[in-house]
Amino acid sequence: MTVRARVRGRSAARPLLPLATAVLGRRARRACAEALERAAAAWNAQVLELVRKDGERVGAELADALLGP
Repeated sequence: MTVRARVRGRSAARPLLPLATAVLGRRARRACAEALERAAAAWNAQVLELVRKDGERVGAELADALLGP
């Protein structure tokens, strides 16, 4: 994913923006990668549980989750 921003103005901080975006960009990429890893681990754990259940039980749980109490 690529994000682009156009910065306008004559602020004294403007020359520091490339450095700040480089540092924040690395942190954002790291945070996104860690979040994806956690999501994948949670998905893998849930899929294993779903595979072990029979079809009717999974369908009933899905209906309950979608329709709510």
